Amino acid sequence: MPSSPSPDLTKGFTSEAYVALSPTTPITLQSITYGPIAAGEIVLSTAAVSVCASDLKAAAGKFHGCSPPMILGHECAGTILGVGVSVTSQHLKPGDKVVLSYDSCRSCVECLAGASAYCHDLVKLNLSGLRQGVDGSRATAFCTAASGEPIKGHFFGQSSMGRTIVARANCVAVKLPDDTTPDQMRVFASLGCGIQTGAGAILNVARPEPNSSICIFGAGSVGLAACLAANLTSPKSLVVVDNSAAKLGMLPDCVRAAVTDLVDSSVLMEEQLVERLKGLTSSDGGLGGFDYVLDCVGRGELAKLGHRVLRPRGMLIAVGGSPDMALQVTLSQHLTKGVMFRGTHQGDSVPSISIPLMIDLWRQGKFPFDKLLSFYEFDALDKAMEDLKQGKVIKPVLVNNQWHDGAAQED
Repeated sequence: MPSSPSPDLTKGFTSEAYVALSPTTPITLQSITYGPIAAGEIVLSTAAVSVCASDLKAAAGKFHGCSPPMILGHECAGTILGVGVSVTSQHLKPGDKVVLSYDSCRSCVECLAGASAYCHDLVKLNLSGLRQGVDGSRATAFCTAASGEPIKGHFFGQSSMGRTIVARANCVAVKLPDDTTPDQMRVFASLGCGIQTGAGAILNVARPEPNSSICIFGAGSVGLAACLAANLTSPKSLVVVDNSAAKLGMLPDCVRAAVTDLVDSSVLMEEQLVERLKGLTSSDGGLGGFDYVLDCVGRGELAKLGHRVLRPRGMLIAVGGSPDMALQVTLSQHLTKGVMFRGTHQGDSVPSISIPLMIDLWRQGKFPFDKLLSFYEFDALDKAMEDLKQGKVIKPVLVNNQWHDGAAQED
């Protein structure tokens, strides 16, 4: 495995990362200059970083107030090259192989209650892009683009779409065994957000009983991760709906083995789709309807549709989100069905629990999320994004061929 010298933490270092300078300019791989790391930060050599739709939305300035200039990325695995002076208390050291996820303060009421996905400082820590994230100041800008322009470097606490990055230590979700292979590192890089969100929406939020009926809107990585997790609960019916016949046609065998039905919504009007979906559960008695519906796309019309195909007292879970997301049903419709409408961030996942669980299930062959991944060279982001846009791949992962695997750490 190629290696590179450990960065001089007292002077900073230079690396390459994917940068969005403005909402109207292309995402480019640029030379980035980092200053010295802060007390609670780590320097990480990335083994691989996966591409999430949230990165592209943030680059366009359409993701919960995020705005360029910024370094993208929030799903990765790699090797720690250096740590800030206060990080040793977290039992992290150079040479550790780790997976990163979202940041949280770890001290507010929600974090202490095991609900870090709803941390009181969630927005500031993950979406501001600022070094500390809480004080709202840009005065501590710590990285600059090739042009010399200061840029935001803590998207989701990590801005991980680079070869060597600076991340907050709190983003470390799990330390991996020293003998974790390069191939495993590339697979585990995808667990920090989308796949965790889909799986968590089932395992943490829905918690379906055996023989439940489950409908999932969206055959992207989030929806398909939810599908694989739902399969673990022994459902009576498990349906995936998408408006792309091409996407449904390329689903891996592990998904096809899990579902009872695949539905192409592009060829059906709303009333036809409602009739079709409810008909898939009519054998359960009555007029049919699902126990659980997950909207993994984040569109208002899907939330409305999901509400319509629920059985009385069913649960509608908003997993994906967008600015126009709205339930679009009347209170009386909601009241007379007695349904629960539940949103979720990150699938209510605590990364230090959910990511080791997903890895363990994967090792047992019970959660084959690796079948959702497609691998690209690190400098092939344009190709990965185009393939994703055209529905040729489900989850692109960029592999860093300059990854420092920790086997030859330098003093």
